[in-house]
Amino acid sequence: MKFKKYLLFLLLEAVGVIGITKGMGVKTESVFDLLSYPLVKTADLLGAMSLSGSIGNAVAIAIYSLFCLIPIFVMLFKFKKKTYVKTDSLLVLVSAVLFAVVYLLINPSEMGLHGLGEEALMVAFSFWSLLVGYLVLKFADTVKNTEDKRTEKLLSIILKITGAVFVFALCSVELVKTEIGIVTVLSFANSILPSVFGVLIVIYCLNVLSEFELDRYSENTLRAIEKLSSVCILALRVTVSVTALFSVLQLKYINELSNVKFSVDIPILSFGFILLVLMLSNFLKDSKALKEDNDSFI
Repeated sequence: MKFKKYLLFLLLEAVGVIGITKGMGVKTESVFDLLSYPLVKTADLLGAMSLSGSIGNAVAIAIYSLFCLIPIFVMLFKFKKKTYVKTDSLLVLVSAVLFAVVYLLINPSEMGLHGLGEEALMVAFSFWSLLVGYLVLKFADTVKNTEDKRTEKLLSIILKITGAVFVFALCSVELVKTEIGIVTVLSFANSILPSVFGVLIVIYCLNVLSEFELDRYSENTLRAIEKLSSVCILALRVTVSVTALFSVLQLKYINELSNVKFSVDIPILSFGFILLVLMLSNFLKDSKALKEDNDSFI
């Protein structure tokens, strides 16, 4: 079976996420909730240490400084190895933001709060979004300076990370029960379908890449691309249909439901990913057709 190790990884990830969210009681409604968790726990630990006494406070300050200086240490290491590029200068800003984020998580009163709830997510997001931005720029630099084969490997890595994100989103969904059984089912389906199709599309994309590496213009590659296109179209049709049906049923049973959600909850990120993959698959099919036309003139 292709991608056996990756599928095993996704299975283990799913078990781990379910264990963390259900077993440990970590409330997660998005990927960024999980990303805020280590920062919040680190801040809690440092805060407790600083309140334990003068020695504990000194140790907490030292750990806090070393932890937040990690991005700068990475930049200095790149200097030493002579792999530093201009993009790496962003690590100074990443380090500065990390200092501010951890400080605010330790001292929520600085934001006028008595504790942290969803605010922790917002504070942590400022750090993670900057770090992701840096990694995206680094990826762009790498792609610009690499050959096609290495670019395909990098794309494979990105797809696998994307699949892991979809698995996390899928396993962190909570079942919201309603007075009407069919509404409960559709509500749950509406929440999980984008992630289910997301994982499925990632697998089909990896299959296309696998065939692409062997021969990008072979019949096997074309069949893999056609399957990918079909899955993308199916994903869009099913997801939109379920979302629309869920909204209609809410309206029908409005007097019997204690909690009605009228917003049209369309997963823009998932739809964007599906549409991007669909356009790419169509482009690859057109490229093969163009090559066959050119070859026929030779």
